[in-house]
Amino acid sequence: MKKKVHKLKQLVLIHPLRHSVVLGAIMLSAGLLIWRAIDLQVTDSEFLQGQGDARHLRVMEITAHRGMITDRNGEPLAISTPVDSVWVNPQELITASTEWPRLAKLLELDIDVLSQRVMTRQTREFVYLKRRINPDVAQQVTALGIPGVFLQREYRRYYPAGEVAAHVVGFTNVDDQGQEGLELAYDQWLQGTSGSKRVIKNRLGHVVEDVESINVPEPGKVLRLSIDRNIQYLAYRELKTAIRDHRANRFDCDP
Repeated sequence: MKKKVHKLKQLVLIHPLRHSVVLGAIMLSAGLLIWRAIDLQVTDSEFLQGQGDARHLRVMEITAHRGMITDRNGEPLAISTPVDSVWVNPQELITASTEWPRLAKLLELDIDVLSQRVMTRQTREFVYLKRRINPDVAQQVTALGIPGVFLQREYRRYYPAGEVAAHVVGFTNVDDQGQEGLELAYDQWLQGTSGSKRVIKNRLGHVVEDVESINVPEPGKVLRLSIDRNIQYLAYRELKTAIRDHRANRFDCDP
């Protein structure tokens, strides 16, 4: 009986000690968590903010609008309009390979061509799929919501006078750079200067916020010619009619 009473007294003494140890451990853990929270919010806040910005802040180029070419009366002979181009991040798009057929059909690309373009560039983060698509197609691409597929704003050159003034005006390439005619001769005049801005992107690469403008794009200058589009059209029409009526070809002018 005395032994049982002695053991009971020992248990009564041990229980409060164990309770105090557990309570002390909990309070110590809580204190460490509170201290760490304060340390992160106050001491390391600038460092952590910088690290976060470095992972999500990006500088984007803003394409400058190419200058218009007009005739003597201001009628457009060459004009640029905003369009979208489709580009992808192969590392992300590979995870959605089941969506490739729908994307290829929408962009009128062969599925094998799309697959090869993505698989052979897996280490890259930027690959064009199709340049300068129509606005309605761009909306459909966005609606698909496929990971790793993005749109980039560019400009497409149009020539309202067509072949009537093509031999004078020339043309640009897919990057809106002059290749022939006045487009090439006055490329620097028409090209303008691209701008840039700092944006925040999410983990999917989508822009979620414009932070600041770094450089404002400067549009290209207008190039006004001395020719008259109407007179040019009449001359072209008569020349084309004469060639058709006399069945002439380019070899008739050879000496």
